[in-house]
Amino acid sequence: MARLPLATTRSRRRNLAFRNISISIMLMYYYIWLLFALVYKRRLWKIEKRIRNRELRAAHLYQLIGESDVACIQELRMDRRTFHKLCEIVRVTGGLEGTRNTSLEEIVATFIYIISHHLKN
Repeated sequence: MARLPLATTRSRRRNLAFRNISISIMLMYYYIWLLFALVYKRRLWKIEKRIRNRELRAAHLYQLIGESDVACIQELRMDRRTFHKLCEIVRVTGGLEGTRNTSLEEIVATFIYIISHHLKN
């Protein structure tokens, strides 16, 4: 069997090297794209989790101080009217304000709950 000419062998090697490099570049491109997609999805998941936690905290706070005096008295050892008066006193006299993440009512309710049940945070 006759050997291929030297020019044909070189062009095959060149084509094979070019194909290997292009496949490597494509794999790196897809890998980087996958990493960006995972980072983006994780960031969205964190935002969704933060929103869900905020909604759960708001629902629990409403359940404590919004629905009935019975639940408020059982958990905070004071009725809703007294709780709102306490919040107003703390706001006006004490100068305490809610933060970006937590309302004043939630801060006061957490404090009162810990004090009334002798619990740690």
